[in-house]
Amino acid sequence: MNTRSLGLEQPVATRGRLALYFGVRYATPLIVLLALAASAIEVDTDRVTVLLTAQIAFAVATHAIAMLGARMLGAALWIGMLGDVTVIATLTVMTGGAGGPVAFVFTVHALAAGILLSSRAGLRMLLLATTALLSLDVAVGQGLVGDATQLPQGMEAVAALWILGGSATLFSTYNERELRRRNAELATVRKVTLDIEDSLSLREIFDDLSKGVVEGFRFDSAAVLLREADGVRCVGAHGITGKVDTVIEERGRLAHALALGKPLVTAGDQAARDGSLIELIGMRGHLTIPINLDGLLVVTRSGRKGRPGKVRANEIDALERLAHHARLAVENARSHERVRRMSITDPLTGLLNHGEFQKRLAHEVGRIQRYASVRARGARVSLVLLDIDHFKRFNDRYGHPAGDAVLKGVSAAVRSAVRSFDIVARYGGEELAVILPETGVEASRDVAERIRKAVASYPCAVTRSGKPVRVSVSVGVATVPEHGIVPAEVVKQADAALYRAKEAGRNRVVHTADGSGQLAAVVPIATRRRRGSDEAPARAGSRRARAPSFLPKRRTPHA
Repeated sequence: MNTRSLGLEQPVATRGRLALYFGVRYATPLIVLLALAASAIEVDTDRVTVLLTAQIAFAVATHAIAMLGARMLGAALWIGMLGDVTVIATLTVMTGGAGGPVAFVFTVHALAAGILLSSRAGLRMLLLATTALLSLDVAVGQGLVGDATQLPQGMEAVAALWILGGSATLFSTYNERELRRRNAELATVRKVTLDIEDSLSLREIFDDLSKGVVEGFRFDSAAVLLREADGVRCVGAHGITGKVDTVIEERGRLAHALALGKPLVTAGDQAARDGSLIELIGMRGHLTIPINLDGLLVVTRSGRKGRPGKVRANEIDALERLAHHARLAVENARSHERVRRMSITDPLTGLLNHGEFQKRLAHEVGRIQRYASVRARGARVSLVLLDIDHFKRFNDRYGHPAGDAVLKGVSAAVRSAVRSFDIVARYGGEELAVILPETGVEASRDVAERIRKAVASYPCAVTRSGKPVRVSVSVGVATVPEHGIVPAEVVKQADAALYRAKEAGRNRVVHTADGSGQLAAVVPIATRRRRGSDEAPARAGSRRARAPSFLPKRRTPHA
């Protein structure tokens, strides 16, 4: 609960503390009566009763106004303070002035305002009470109020007021500052936590964490380091002098921080002698916070006028909480990535599965369909379909485990033969597919030939006798837009070229552009798989020679 009209900074007072403050106001008549009962001063009982009744009524009225909402709270408190000071000052005049038994009630109200409301409210109450006491002192000295027996004692009362009320106000100031700082830290932790939990990308998580730490805690720089096979890599940063993705040797204070598993402070002179993080943050002192067994958050802070920066214990606690949330976010992102990859990956070969292949092909073909500028510069996409020759015979002879080994080997050979941006997928069964972005007819023929040779020379499996087995593949290629402008048509043309490669003797590459006029007569792959061996199509020209086989020749037993 806060009040701007009193010039108070958030937070000011909770509802409980506000209720206690009004409780002190309601108890003022009792305090005054006890003070008068303990003293030997004779007072006009009727006048005192009227003043105390007015004070109670005023307290009830301002309390009701304060309950109307935060907008009315400041005005109610301010008016209440003025009313209380007026009533207490009048009672003080009636009971012996600043040296009388009622003057200490000023201090009670100053203590209540400073401790239960805020330091600013306590200071204002101190100023009002001081003004009232000094005014009474001057009035008594001039003979305007009181009687001849009263002596000016305002300075003594003011001194007591400021010693007690001022101490309470200073205490309240410290508490408010710590509370504001703690609330700011909690708000920063909450904001950064929400940012990193909303992201499923590791790079975004680490960048958001580094930026949030720098901006929320006013550090100079922050970086996230992860241990990898070749050293410790900077995977996210904000405000550093080095570069993200910098690989640092794991040694010195850095190695100690990773092994320690607890926050570690490194002074500037230690950092200069150690030198393990100079490439990343320079020769500055730093604080390292463990994120997980292989990760660290590194922060730096410079002090004023070149002095070393200080990090408070509560800031370290807040950073540790952030590191805990970051660890959970990292695990969540990694789990999501594992699930995502499982959903698009063939479990046997590790290649993209058929569904993801269709999506990628549609994207590449659609890019040429949609954008005239892409077509204008002559962009092409080629599709390579390849089928392992005599794969069924191999499975029948050596078993399906050996067939799986062949599929893995062929997949590895294809991956080694293509470019980094080419897309390799398992199309189905023993067929693989490769999407070649930005690749025309001639270039796609070269890539396909490189794939064929890589497979032919790759030891894909080992037989029961221990000998390595090499297989061959037949390859069909089609290019967009020459041989189709929709994915299904491109696949059909590449599949037809693949069938022609098998018809021509296997272990070869056939591009749709090679004799494209005969493609219409080619039987689609789904049809030819259902066709029996007695329905094989007639061959044009001479009888096709037997294709080379990787199977060992059977020896005819002697009688």
